[in-house]
Amino acid sequence: MDIKYCSGCRDNFYNSNNGLGVKECWSFKSAKIVWRIPVGMWESPPYLHKKKKRVANCWHGEGNQRTIMVKPEAIGVDGYWKH
Repeated sequence: MDIKYCSGCRDNFYNSNNGLGVKECWSFKSAKIVWRIPVGMWESPPYLHKKKKRVANCWHGEGNQRTIMVKPEAIGVDGYWKH
């Protein structure tokens, strides 16, 4: 695991990105690097233009314009959700 895969995660705050003295996110040691497709909560399918990205499997978006990381196999070749 490399901290670069935590970029954009709300919990990356705990990877020394705070004034609290916390040096590491509690999920970091057990995290695995996975392929995911970033999808904004405001976006509608089809998701044909979306590219896979490597992130930590514990990655969580933040804020009002929240993004979710979707497993590639959850989206069909037509860009819509598989059932």
